[in-house]
Parts: sequence; C-alpha cells; structure tokens
Amino acid sequence: MNGIKVLKAQVVNELEKLKKLLAEAGDSIKRKESNINVRAGGSILHDFYTGVENIFHAIASIVDERIPSGISWHIELLNQMTLNLEGLRTPVISKETAKMLEEYLRFRHLFRKRYGFELDWNNIKKLLRKLKQVYNALERDLKAALESET
Repeated sequence: MNGIKVLKAQVVNELEKLKKLLAEAGDSIKRKESNINVRAGGSILHDFYTGVENIFHAIASIVDERIPSGISWHIELLNQMTLNLEGLRTPVISKETAKMLEEYLRFRHLFRKRYGFELDWNNIKKLLRKLKQVYNALERDLKAALESET
C-alpha cells in the first residue's frame, strides 16, 4: 500500500512539472523561427515526453513489476500502459492518448539523434500547439487510473 501512495505522489509531482512546460510551450509558439527558438521548442517537447515516461516507468516498476527492456523498450512501455492487467490494474491511458503520445516519443528520439539546426520549426510548433490537448488527455487518464487504485 505504501508503494501506491509513493506512486501517486510521484505522478502528481510529474504532472505539476509537465504543467510548467505548457506555459513554456505557449511562450515558445509566439517566437519567430531562429536556431535558438527551434532548439528551445525541441527541448520543451523532449522534456515533456521524458516526464511522461518517468510516470510510466514508475507505474511499470511499482505496479506492473515489469519494465520492458531491449531496443524498443520505449514504445513497449507506452503500449504496456494501455493494457488491462487482470487482477493488477486497469489501463493507465487510453489507446487514443497513447497514439497522441507516440508522436512525442518519436520527436524525442529525433531530438536526441539530430543536431538542433536539423530540426523542423513547423513540426515543433505543431507539436507545441497540441501539447495542452495531449496533457489534458494524459492527466484525465492518469487521474482515472489512480482513482481506481484506491
């Protein structure tokens, strides 16, 4: 039971940090394209998915007791959160939310593998504009999942 209390506190803490990124995203969208703004927008998107993955990693560790490994562990972890684990937990997020998050996972991978000057400002702006919608879906799903654990 203590593990679930710790997990809930971790999720709430990460959601608060993700909310701060929403404000930064709003500021970033207003800026004109420049190398610095492309890099800053990319960093916000990178941080967003990293925070989401922190939540999923904690759930996989504490509740599922299984963290995927191997070359495709990131997408496996995302998909694991959509599963109904009989007798263990309900899905953490909907398949629709997972589909939205997959776009941010792909961007984070790209962000880590490319030089900043190779990033596309229009794609970054598109993802920044959708960030609040994605956050709201994530928050809704997580709160429903956490309520089912009490």
